[in-house]
Amino acid sequence: MKNHVTDMRSPLARAKGAGGLHDGVEHWKAERISAVLLGPISLWAVAQILRLAGRDREAILAWAGKPHNAAPLAGLIFLTARHMQLGLEVVATDYSRGWRRTVIKLAIRFFCLLVCAYGGVSIVKILQKRS
Repeated sequence: MKNHVTDMRSPLARAKGAGGLHDGVEHWKAERISAVLLGPISLWAVAQILRLAGRDREAILAWAGKPHNAAPLAGLIFLTARHMQLGLEVVATDYSRGWRRTVIKLAIRFFCLLVCAYGGVSIVKILQKRS
């Protein structure tokens, strides 16, 4: 650590970039925004699950095949994966160092991208069968 007497930066400039994320404020904001957006869409999803309980597979596929239901489902998948990525990256940053941190963060991003891709392809396939 540099001697604070010879360091010409302000205390704020010295504090910026400190910590593992180096972009902590942006990461924190993104995590909170994804959480806020997940609230209403999760309530919608729970209501739809309760409404569809006991229905057969064809009825559920018909419901999911409507664009006004498929779009929120896609949003739910994307937001959930993004929120999961942000949270897991914080854990990786807190508990790993060096090259392991980089590998873990890459694995987290790859897995979350895979979740989004799998969910998106599934929704597209349902929409194609219904049209």
